[in-house]
Amino acid sequence: MKNKKIQMYTDMIRGAGLKATPQRISVLKVLSEMSSHPSADMLMEALENQGYVMSVGTIYNILETFSEKGLILKLKDNQEVMRFDANTQFHVHIYNQENNGICDYYDPELEVLLADYFKNKLPEDVSLNRMEVSLFA
Repeated sequence: MKNKKIQMYTDMIRGAGLKATPQRISVLKVLSEMSSHPSADMLMEALENQGYVMSVGTIYNILETFSEKGLILKLKDNQEVMRFDANTQFHVHIYNQENNGICDYYDPELEVLLADYFKNKLPEDVSLNRMEVSLFA
């Protein structure tokens, strides 16, 4: 099972046109296993806890590249700190203003409703690539 997951991350990275280095694979693996939408520093701590050691600059560069290639999402939390999410499928982010947390809310009906709504509302020369919905509690 472990090798299948590593192969999945390798394929995702290569599918984005990138070289699947051990550092990139480990960053995508650890980020994908986290539901907390970590900052780069939080991710670095999680990587170190799992035995992966790399500089903060390497982590930032990997995250920026992954974001540019659409492998991950970049979000800003309530304190304007950049956070990251490996789940690029449609879901709603709920921001908790008390503890600065971000959690996911899944509602397939909402995705269909919004896609149908915008299909008829957007100008003809605009195509919808991705939708993001954020709620603040």
